[in-house]
Amino acid sequence: MSHHFDSPTAIQDGRLNLCDVYVFPEPPGATTLVLTVNPDSGRSTPTTFRPDALYEFVIASDGGTAEDRAFRMSFGEPDGDGRQEMRVRYAVGEQSRSGLDGTELGAGRSGDAFALGNGGSAWFGPVGDPFWGNGVTLFAFHQGLAENQYRPELFTAAPGNLFAGRNVTAIALRVPDVIFGGTDVAVWARISLYGHGPQRQVSRMGNPMLRPLFFPQPGPDTEALNAGSPADDVTRFGEAVQRTAAHVAKLSGAAHPDEHAAALVAAFLPDVLRYRPGQPARFAPGTGNGRGLHDDAFGTALSLLAGDQLGVTTSPHLVTPEFPHLAPTGHEDIPALADLFGLREHAPQQSAD
Repeated sequence: MSHHFDSPTAIQDGRLNLCDVYVFPEPPGATTLVLTVNPDSGRSTPTTFRPDALYEFVIASDGGTAEDRAFRMSFGEPDGDGRQEMRVRYAVGEQSRSGLDGTELGAGRSGDAFALGNGGSAWFGPVGDPFWGNGVTLFAFHQGLAENQYRPELFTAAPGNLFAGRNVTAIALRVPDVIFGGTDVAVWARISLYGHGPQRQVSRMGNPMLRPLFFPQPGPDTEALNAGSPADDVTRFGEAVQRTAAHVAKLSGAAHPDEHAAALVAAFLPDVLRYRPGQPARFAPGTGNGRGLHDDAFGTALSLLAGDQLGVTTSPHLVTPEFPHLAPTGHEDIPALADLFGLREHAPQQSAD
């Protein structure tokens, strides 16, 4: 769920699979940004980052869809223990929209917090997956919709968490709020490949539940979504979101299904997180503020789609007050997700290079 295993490229190489993005205030006057990759890290995917990939937090300081600031993270080759070096750069204006350049803020190694030149801090490495949700039940719910059946009762049983005991690989930055350049901004993350040809974006995300609710099958649609820009989201993908939302509304007997569908398009697209620095984090598509590590993204987004509370749960994770606020990796003996659900059959035969 969330952005996990969302496209053929992502299934082939988890290092290119953006799983989640979090943006939340850390007073006084600072914000933490987190992105995760490698779903089910160590079982289904690697535990490192690609040295030929650029990982970015992207900001539109006017709250729109045209980026004018970007934090850029690049990596060296892993050593014999799997540790890497990460370099952090900051680009402003036109330079932030593509390329590798930017003002260097700092560099460090896996598992060690290090200082950034803007007064912030950075950390990266394997962690326990902070996302939770009943992915098996959502799959059954989608099957019902395909057969013109609306089955909210699926979510009334004791909630399951498909991601319990599973790990991801994370990047966390703590940065001064002034660096956002505005009081109501838009934030998203993206990954691009470079060095083997022209720079090519292969993954991006802002809203954690856009894909599992409206684009649940890995394929051409999810590849196009990942390669695109928020500026084009409504035009390119609005009809697909509206179609699913209207279908759910009609099956559930909603009074105004077309109005509900239009509201869902406005909530989920463009694919960004709205954020007001300094204000408490609260994930809610279209109306929230960033996303905290303990926000129930699964239940919040599913309930918005259904027009009623579905799949709502509290976070199963302990609060970790120290930066980077992420739990250590787990080591449970559980099956790999990629094999459990036959996900590898969706992977392309050619390399993502």
